Amino acid sequence: MAESSYIGDVRLSSSATRIKPGEPLELDLWFKVDGYIRKALNQQNWTDAYNKHDTTFLIKYVVRVQTGSVKKRDVLEPVKFIRKASFYWSRNPKLPPPPPNKKIWALIVVDDSPKFPDNAEEVKSLLLDVRYSVELMGSNIHKGAQKLVAHISVSWGKHLFTEPVEIEATSNEIEIVCE
Repeated sequence: MAESSYIGDVRLSSSATRIKPGEPLELDLWFKVDGYIRKALNQQNWTDAYNKHDTTFLIKYVVRVQTGSVKKRDVLEPVKFIRKASFYWSRNPKLPPPPPNKKIWALIVVDDSPKFPDNAEEVKSLLLDVRYSVELMGSNIHKGAQKLVAHISVSWGKHLFTEPVEIEATSNEIEIVCE
């Protein structure tokens, strides 16, 4: 594995720049996992993994929102969530042509709801592209101008097509004024 995986296109935004202690603030975080793992998730690798009884691929995401000051402090409990790909034998005629005599496909579980993607790019998007929203109360932030930043950690275990990996990234800082 000469190429590595990384977290890219990380953006943090907020619904407002000024809030009062009792008001909610919505934070939106976007990012995507790119590099080797995105290329390794393809139908040939799913078929090989399925034939060796490696039928489940889990990705664990951890998001921490902290103040961007010298003394960093969490303004929310760390948010943990998992996305899962299950490889299965399909009879769906709409799927792209398989390798000879095989039609192994991926079912993706996002936020406890199963998704049946129609193509490999949609599988990668559902599994590796993340848009996460969280609500923060103004009382969780000290009065005055505060800079917030999101720290992201992504990990997965060893599979036929990848080694165990843990990657991290940090978002842009946003400034919130709590009155």
